[in-house]
Amino acid sequence: MNTILITGSNRGIGLGLVRHYLQSGWQVVAASREPGKSGDLRALEKEHGNRLVLVKLDVASEQSILDLAPELNGLELDIVINNAGVLMDENLGQWTSAAFTTCLAVNVTGPALVAQALVPLMKPGSKLINISSGLGSLELNINPEDGMDAYAMSKAALNMLTRRLAAKLESRDITVISISPGWVKTDMGGDEAPVLVEDSVSTITGVFEGLTLDHSGRFFASHGEQTPW
Repeated sequence: MNTILITGSNRGIGLGLVRHYLQSGWQVVAASREPGKSGDLRALEKEHGNRLVLVKLDVASEQSILDLAPELNGLELDIVINNAGVLMDENLGQWTSAAFTTCLAVNVTGPALVAQALVPLMKPGSKLINISSGLGSLELNINPEDGMDAYAMSKAALNMLTRRLAAKLESRDITVISISPGWVKTDMGGDEAPVLVEDSVSTITGVFEGLTLDHSGRFFASHGEQTPW
C-alpha cells in the first residue's frame, strides 16, 4: 500500500488531499496542529480505520517537527506534501516584523525542517511536493499592489528550497517540486476564489502522478505548466 504524509491536513486543500488519497486506497498520514479537534479528520478516521493516521504537527515549532518521525515508527513514505501555510495581509505602511517572521517560519523554515526530518523515511522513487503560489514568481510579480508581500516573499523562498533540495536528493531518487494550486476557495483563498477544493485537488494530484526525477527542481502551475521563477 502506498503511503502519503500531508501537513496542514485539517482544512482546505490539505483536507481535500486527505480525502482524495483515502478514496484512492492509500494510507494517509494527516498532520496538523490539533488533529483531535478536527471533526472532519475524526469522521474520516472512523470511515477508513487504520488507513488514516492522525499526527500532531506544528510546522512553526522545531521540537514538534523533531517529534514527527519517531511517531511514525519507521513508516516508509511514497509522497510528502508540505501543504501547511499562512498568509499575512499587510501593505506598505503597515508592515510588521511579526508578519514577515511568521510567513517565513511557517512557509519556508517549516517545510525545510519537515523535509529534513522525513527524507530518511522516503523510498527511492518517492516525491516531495511543496505547495507554493504564483505569487512566489519573481518574473510574474503578480499583484504587487496588494498586501500579500510577506506571503509572496516566503513562497519565492520556498521555491528556492525546492531547487536546492532537488539537487541534494537526486542521488536518492527523490523528486522535489513546487506547485501552485491556483486561486482556491478556502479560508486562505477566500470566497471570491474561482476554483473549488475538490477540483484543485483532482488537477494537482494528476500532475503528481506523472512526475519523474526529470521534473525535479521545477515550479509548476496547477495543470502542470512550468511557471517562471
